[in-house]
Amino acid sequence: MKVYRAYLFLILLLLTACSKSNSNMFKGKLHDYTGLDGCGMLIDLDNGTTLEPINLSHFQDNVNLVDGQKVWVKYNEISAGSICMVGKVVEIDELENR
Repeated sequence: MKVYRAYLFLILLLLTACSKSNSNMFKGKLHDYTGLDGCGMLIDLDNGTTLEPINLSHFQDNVNLVDGQKVWVKYNEISAGSICMVGKVVEIDELENR
């Protein structure tokens, strides 16, 4: 019985050590708004908010920047003007495929 508990503990330890926490990130999906005047690739969050990132191209090596790609995003809202005027203008801190 002790061996069983030791194996169970080891498995749980490995699973929790390998899991990545996205607790301070938001679920979203990339959406190509190129058809709208002055728009490009935006992020639609699962909570209904649309983000207009100013630095999305900085993440093109880490994330598939294609329409419909599900992502995790961490951002800061900035006070900047927008030509697209669809959502909040933001600077992305972290962006990952989901």
